[in-house]
Amino acid sequence: MHRIPHSPRSNATGTKRPVVFLQHGLISSSVDWVVMGPEKGLAYMLADAGYDVWMGNARGNMYSTAHKKLSPMAPSFWSFSWHEMGVYDLTAEIDYVLSNTSENSLNYVGHSMGTTMFLVLMSIKPEYNAKIRHMVALAPVAFLKDTKSPFASISKLLPSGVLFDMVSNWPFFPNKKLSNGLLETFCKKGIITQKMCTTTLFQIGGFNSKQLNQTMLPTILHYFPAGSSMKAWRHYGQLISSGTFRQYDHGLGNFYKYGSLNPPKYNLAVISTFVSLIVGPNDWLATPKDALHLHHLLPNSEYYEVPLAEFNHFDFMWAIDVDTLVNNKVIRLISDD
Repeated sequence: MHRIPHSPRSNATGTKRPVVFLQHGLISSSVDWVVMGPEKGLAYMLADAGYDVWMGNARGNMYSTAHKKLSPMAPSFWSFSWHEMGVYDLTAEIDYVLSNTSENSLNYVGHSMGTTMFLVLMSIKPEYNAKIRHMVALAPVAFLKDTKSPFASISKLLPSGVLFDMVSNWPFFPNKKLSNGLLETFCKKGIITQKMCTTTLFQIGGFNSKQLNQTMLPTILHYFPAGSSMKAWRHYGQLISSGTFRQYDHGLGNFYKYGSLNPPKYNLAVISTFVSLIVGPNDWLATPKDALHLHHLLPNSEYYEVPLAEFNHFDFMWAIDVDTLVNNKVIRLISDD
């Protein structure tokens, strides 16, 4: 985890601060919350507003590939999805944060997979609802039936089953000096190949060229993609195929894992935490239709759409006007508690 414990723009260093935990999306990292700088990065803005800011890093990204026994070169290291990130990693991180701050609860802000991890944890271990004051879900992902992203849709073509799991336990878009360095070089402003870079991003998350800071693109691509597991991506593909929010499908292995033919659904009805869903109208991955379906199933939630018709999936992190379109809203929501 990374932390901004206080800001010179807010209260004195000795003042006790409310805690907020930020969790990034698939193939991303904690860098997402700071890469746009002190004036627009959500982590900085929250620190300036008087919060003790903690940022998680999902297992398998460039900050989370250490293990006591396993090497990241071994397939067994990569045998995980966002289910394990939610059930095991988030519990450890939340408990660590609360223990080190002497707080009983915290605010949680997630983007994309960061919202999926939260929903997994709160449904599997509902006792953790008491540890969350307010959850703000940016581009929430639980249902993907309406997704328009080719990047997401390809994942549903991958087979399920024990044999596939055995050969697919590998990293997914890891952060490497060579690959990320090439992205930095070919995506610089003024280079003829930059349009290819921006088009690729838009094909994943939705088109919005006016909000993409092309000067910042090489810096963003130095850290993104940051890596994850193939199994996490495949798990999202299974959600597209099934139209439901459920645990990983092991094929015939489901009988051994779950004692049933199909994997169990996550029980959203037990999530008592108040959840604010903030959705991009032009988000090709986490579409408004799927987010509204989630909103109707959550017992205690509210739904907002960003007031810009072109706002897409990545704009929550990198938009030129992310501070006024999203971040100020996030701060107001958790400050109202």
